[in-house]
Amino acid sequence: MDLPADSQVTLINPETTLELVLEKPAYPLNTRLLVNGKPWFKISTVDRDANITNITDLRTNEVVATIRRRMFLSDKVKFPRRFGGKSVKKDDWMSKVKLSTGQNAWVINSESGKFLWKWDSAQRLILTPENNTDHTLAFVKDEPPVLALCVKRSAEGSLDEIIPGFVILEQRMKTDTKRTTTWDGQSMSAFASE
Repeated sequence: MDLPADSQVTLINPETTLELVLEKPAYPLNTRLLVNGKPWFKISTVDRDANITNITDLRTNEVVATIRRRMFLSDKVKFPRRFGGKSVKKDDWMSKVKLSTGQNAWVINSESGKFLWKWDSAQRLILTPENNTDHTLAFVKDEPPVLALCVKRSAEGSLDEIIPGFVILEQRMKTDTKRTTTWDGQSMSAFASE
């Protein structure tokens, strides 16, 4: 490599990630997110019907997001520090799209731009800018018994939107897996009785 005599070579370390480990990976709606063993966030579903989930920053004791699931009306999310502190329809904030590959993904319509959550065979779920899907902002580390949300330090200021997106998709995956397992069990029982 030819460099001018007055230039310097600068080595750049890859960007570090903040690893938020789920204390109870089987229960994404009721767990704490730990950083180096210390609780940073609490995810709590506060009602009997599991319709309201709060995400609290335990460093400040501030609720940073609330997810409200509703049976007949649109689900809502509320971010006290975003969207003027008002509730927004979940589908306006996080909408399902189909990629050119045929894969499902979810676009996050944030005040700071559009981002894309998509399934990934190596990292389970990844979050990227919508217009630069090669630049990973967050991903899921799934190495049982550890389940962690890993966020690039440059995206740390958006944890109040990254964590709810992760929680919604993680719960959806667990629900879909449970339905499939139940359906498979029923179909196998029916098949076995023939």
